[in-house]
Amino acid sequence: MGTNLRVAVIGDLQRTDLWEVWREQNKIHSQLMQQVADECPDALILLGDQVFTGSSSEDWKFFDQIMQPVRRTGIPVFPIFGNHEYLGQDRVAYKNMAARFPAIRSTWYTVVVDSIGFVMLNTNFDEFNRDSAVKELRWFKTRMRQMTANPAIRCIVVCGHHPPFTNSAIVPDEHILQTYFIPIFERSHKSRLWLSGHSHSYERFQHNNVRYVVSGGGGGPRHILYLEETLRRHDDFYPGGTVRPFHYLALQREITSLRVEMIPLYGLQSPGDSFVIHPAPIKSDREH
Repeated sequence: MGTNLRVAVIGDLQRTDLWEVWREQNKIHSQLMQQVADECPDALILLGDQVFTGSSSEDWKFFDQIMQPVRRTGIPVFPIFGNHEYLGQDRVAYKNMAARFPAIRSTWYTVVVDSIGFVMLNTNFDEFNRDSAVKELRWFKTRMRQMTANPAIRCIVVCGHHPPFTNSAIVPDEHILQTYFIPIFERSHKSRLWLSGHSHSYERFQHNNVRYVVSGGGGGPRHILYLEETLRRHDDFYPGGTVRPFHYLALQREITSLRVEMIPLYGLQSPGDSFVIHPAPIKSDREH
């Protein structure tokens, strides 16, 4: 791995719906996206819930507005489907996503950025029939096997909207991921990082030497986290409070490692976070 590669990641950009009068009505989306665009990353990953209602033209107009700084700079954008993309009429929601991301032909896909293989999942299992869920799982097994065998890929990162692990008081762990997908992921010696949103917060966990990060700080109304020992489900490595800052992630390649940073919105008196991932060692032909 060389230097300079930088990938930004942001989740849960949706604005609060007007009828949710009891929740935060945030107006920081444009400011946060401008902050991302100012860094000119090589790619931007959206972790789902780009809008509140997937079939709402007004919500997509809002999304288009806040994405203008990114569009102007020509940064490649790779989205995944969140649960809010399915609100309303599915056919219209798919059309809205396709109009903005025509290169994305499936709701699950892979993309390779330099030597990092990103596996982009659709974790909206409530929206699937059983055949579709089995199809995605088989696809996941195949892609994990192919990426693990590919010597050009040094590190595998999974992106899925629903978190396999979270201490959110609003949304639970996704047990389908825990049961069926994570065991496959953790079998690969190249698996290093799993990114998710859905919980409007920032959380960092470790399970079997793999890092699991929840990054849902893109502007949706923030969630309260369970931190008390009797209530929390997992040990969080980020020493924050029950409500976490608006933020995005930056994955920065540093010669032989990958640094993951949580970068708060400018002006917030909140601590960021960072940790380093070491890629899989390069195996010789004899070891293959």
